[in-house]
Amino acid sequence: MPDFFFNTTVQAGLSVLVLCILIAAGFYLVSSYRDYNANDGEPVYETLANLKEMHLRGEISEEEYRTIQATTQRQLADRMQNDPSSSPDDKGTNA
Repeated sequence: MPDFFFNTTVQAGLSVLVLCILIAAGFYLVSSYRDYNANDGEPVYETLANLKEMHLRGEISEEEYRTIQATTQRQLADRMQNDPSSSPDDKGTNA
């Protein structure tokens, strides 16, 4: 039986099996990390409040403020239309 594992065909097959397991584990880790980060945002009202503070401090112009505010509100409206169960204080802005 020990000679069975010295066969190059068996070794190649086992190597491919180990590689497939490692790839599957990698995909699992990456997908769980991405799901974790997708939910790692701040509520929309905080985003808009931070935007207003940046405008008041002069970090962004009036035009930039209006553009970003309109885009954020449009994205929120789209999200509310696509998912009626979501509320304005949901996390993230999908920016």
